Amino acid sequence: MSIQTRKVPIRSGNPRSRSGLRPGFLLIALLVLPALILAVLFKLVPLLRAFWLSFMKTQGFYEPSFAGLSNYQAMLRDPTFEQSFYNAFMVFLSLPVWVFMPLIIALLLFQRTPGWRFFRATYFLPYMIAPVVVGIMFRQILAPDGPINALLKLIGLAPLAIEWLNGPNSALFSLTAVALWSFFGLGVLTYLSGLSTVPQDVVEAARLDGAGFWRMLVDFALPLIRPVVGYWTVLCMSGMLIWMFPLVYALTRGGPGSATMLPEYLVFITTFEFLNRGKGAAIGMALFVFVSLISTFVVRQMYREGRGKRQ
Repeated sequence: MSIQTRKVPIRSGNPRSRSGLRPGFLLIALLVLPALILAVLFKLVPLLRAFWLSFMKTQGFYEPSFAGLSNYQAMLRDPTFEQSFYNAFMVFLSLPVWVFMPLIIALLLFQRTPGWRFFRATYFLPYMIAPVVVGIMFRQILAPDGPINALLKLIGLAPLAIEWLNGPNSALFSLTAVALWSFFGLGVLTYLSGLSTVPQDVVEAARLDGAGFWRMLVDFALPLIRPVVGYWTVLCMSGMLIWMFPLVYALTRGGPGSATMLPEYLVFITTFEFLNRGKGAAIGMALFVFVSLISTFVVRQMYREGRGKRQ
């Protein structure tokens, strides 16, 4: 008489619910859902509405009517639109300063240069001041009779005492310098956060090897925190086009002429001063595409470099 044995299925070590989902999936979904809803309501919906509005003809507060591509055609024919993107490109040329100067300061603070605690707080303080307040403050500092020109005259450099915010060339330079001063501290803090993740034995080995400051910067800091450098680069590239509005509004209002006109400020005056919401939306969509293309290119380059190193 044979005894039949029944095989008992062995449960896997990765339990799932009857619906096939991991037990923690519901909790993760509940935590992510509020942020997703906010992103859809305050990012995606306004973006889609602006895209639709860019095809509408708007005259003051009258009811919009469909206008096809006329807003985009008017935008491309507008010399101020070309000037605004040219100014943005000129600001963009200062990107190496935005990226590497905070890294140099962060490395000095990371090496605990004398007074590093004081300077760490000092460099971050400007970022905590509202950009509009920064603009109002520097409007007084850079005035023709302001303290900058008074100091230059006092030390015998009177020819350099110019109208910083009224010159066709100096105005954009001054605006960029003020923006760099305002956001500089965030870059220092970002790099310090990245450097703090580096193992201490690696730092000590570099010091014992006799590495100087510049060698530490090139052979140590840049390779080990390359993702942080890439992140800050993307943040600066987008910030040059979408962070500058409060400073332009408080410092120059786009002047003199259109010397400091940037795309985001052009969107504002086209929409709210000239009440042409359709054209303002078209300029905003052009700005969105421009920033998206640049950011996507940089992120893809970072991903390729990281993947190549892992292989």
